[in-house]
Amino acid sequence: MWTSSRTRLRRLEAAWLQPAARSPHFPLVARYYDYVQHEPAYHRLPDQTWADLNGELLFELLDATVSRVGQQCLYHRLRSPLADETTLHEFDAAATLLAQQPLARGQALLALDQLTAREAYYLVDLLSGQPLPTLPGARFAPLLALGLLTTVLGGFWLPILWWGTIAFALTNAVFHFWQLQRIKFSVRPLLQLGRLHRAGQALQRAALPLRQLQPLAAPLARLGALVRQVAFFQVEDNWLLELLKMLLLLDLLVYARCRVAVQQYAPSIRSVFEAVGYVDCALAVASFRQRHATCVPHFGPATEGIQLQAGYHPLVPGCVPNDLTLTGPGVLLTGSNMAGKTTFMRTLGVNALLAQTIATCPATAYRAPFCRVLTSLSLADSLPTGKSYYLVEAETMRQLLLACDAAPGSYLLLLDELFKGTNTQERIAATKAVLAYLQPRSWVVAATHDGELGALLHSSFVEYHFCETVTEEDWYFDYRLKAGPLTTRNAIRLLARLHYPAQVVAAAQALSTTLATRAQSSSAQLSTSEECSSLADSTR
Repeated sequence: MWTSSRTRLRRLEAAWLQPAARSPHFPLVARYYDYVQHEPAYHRLPDQTWADLNGELLFELLDATVSRVGQQCLYHRLRSPLADETTLHEFDAAATLLAQQPLARGQALLALDQLTAREAYYLVDLLSGQPLPTLPGARFAPLLALGLLTTVLGGFWLPILWWGTIAFALTNAVFHFWQLQRIKFSVRPLLQLGRLHRAGQALQRAALPLRQLQPLAAPLARLGALVRQVAFFQVEDNWLLELLKMLLLLDLLVYARCRVAVQQYAPSIRSVFEAVGYVDCALAVASFRQRHATCVPHFGPATEGIQLQAGYHPLVPGCVPNDLTLTGPGVLLTGSNMAGKTTFMRTLGVNALLAQTIATCPATAYRAPFCRVLTSLSLADSLPTGKSYYLVEAETMRQLLLACDAAPGSYLLLLDELFKGTNTQERIAATKAVLAYLQPRSWVVAATHDGELGALLHSSFVEYHFCETVTEEDWYFDYRLKAGPLTTRNAIRLLARLHYPAQVVAAAQALSTTLATRAQSSSAQLSTSEECSSLADSTR
């Protein structure tokens, strides 16, 4: 049904301002990222870090894109942080332009609205420079078509050849219908080329002052030649052409020509694809900025550290903002469950990620050096491989150690309760050793329930904590990051608040006091032992 441009634009503007929640089919959305992830890049976000930072939910929050191409490019952008300040400033300028200039935004929205069909996800198949799939028996198509034409013409001199015409017609018809579904499947990306070409032309005519659109003239001209060939597959409701397709196998012959031509035109297709996706990503980020309080990040030298002011997590409704300055020492977070430790680490990770992907941070201010974010926040055992939780932890931490050895000083590590899959004594020992090893090689923020680690790592880590308030009538969290170690213990008081039997609460409280006394004594002895060991090493 035809709809006027004005009506379409009103609909698109409304969707841009308040994008409706949609459930993207991630295997399709991720196809462009899967295609390019093996190309050289500053960083590709590993699956574990993507999951720890709730990447799919973050993508859905940001996804105010119009086109399928834009969706794929946004997903790729979020998983491919940059270390290029100029490129990030350009993207910031593009998002600002589309947010502040309704005319430019309207032209972009209308251009991108041509690529909303599900089949547009498959345009990625044309970027590799590989020919499209070969159809079985396709090499016989020219011979069958030639045989039909030969017998038709020869029959005027030798009518008996028309029996051959009938045989060829029946054979070609069977061959045509046998290949029909394969052709429809294989030409899915080809059928979207015309829409990609028109979207690119519309963006070029809009004359948006974006560097990514300036070199589009040549790729669009080259792509136009392929689009004219592909147009053959888009002709419908023409019974005469359908008859000729069936008898002369025209669709197979044209497909054979197009599948090879894709190799020649792949660079042009990719140029237009990425330019269109870039504009759509900028539109999505402009929408995100309209809906959330954000700032533009600033990047500085490593000596200035990471400075986050009023940072919050955009996926947490009413998230309490917090500040953090991370300089030389690492940060050790303590606090009870649900107090906010992991959410705060995710907040820091999301800010670092969005700063280097979309030049936008959910914070009042963000300044940091370029860094690669790696996390260990939500590990699990692996039943298919038979790996225990502790083994998964150990393997994950080994990968982080190797990464920091390979590129020291370039990682932000967010670690939650390391080695909790083993006993207390070995957990504390292993955690202390790993954190002490990582701190000189990376930016480290680690959460723990083991208060002993603060004393063991006092020379290289500063302590912060989150705490809750428990009263006789209620308990609540303020989610505020506070300097220093956690000095209150409310877990057993919470059991009383939940009406556990008094005998259980009293026994737990008594044992807790005894264990705390022993832990303080052991910690003091261990600290003295370590100091003596360090002194001995220095005098050798």
